Amino acid sequence: MAAATQQKEFQKIFRLIVEKIFNNWQNLRLAVEHGMGGRNGQQVAIQIMDYTYQYCVGNEKITQGELQEVIEELMDQEFNTLCDDNSIPEICRNLLRYKQMAQQNQYPDIEAELSKLPPGKEWLRPDVKVTYTPVDGDSSSDENMDEDVDDDDEMYESEEENAPSVSGRLTRSQTRMQNAEEFVEPEDGWTTVRRK
Repeated sequence: MAAATQQKEFQKIFRLIVEKIFNNWQNLRLAVEHGMGGRNGQQVAIQIMDYTYQYCVGNEKITQGELQEVIEELMDQEFNTLCDDNSIPEICRNLLRYKQMAQQNQYPDIEAELSKLPPGKEWLRPDVKVTYTPVDGDSSSDENMDEDVDDDDEMYESEEENAPSVSGRLTRSQTRMQNAEEFVEPEDGWTTVRRK
């Protein structure tokens, strides 16, 4: 009975640890805010957090490399995002370290360390709304969606959209369309994201 109670306590505390770490992960938040996961990006991020928790709790002896591979693959598949800032190895190292500490009932030490994280809003909850700005251009969610459109229709639409407005000034969408036409993709399979 005591072992079951201790396991429940561990799972409860470790769940809070995972939530705290994921809520402070800027790359994940930016991917959601920029629409990399589509309209349901926040829900996808919550699912990644839940899966990571289950993976850590369900596997007794996982290595940092294994966990890192899982999270990198999820970020790539779900958000079409590669994190080059070493945040994923840091997250994995901390999750596994805190898991070990939690299993050894070192809760005060964990709490002291987590309190050093910058205070942030818990955004990985279904009741919190995250506004996102879709990234112009191709993304994983809208790739190949327009393949059924006839080329003739696209040509007419593009001529109408590129025509200057009555005032002689170009609208933002017209400017974006012109910039998109001038832009050349660097390599197949890669998209360069840039600001004005």
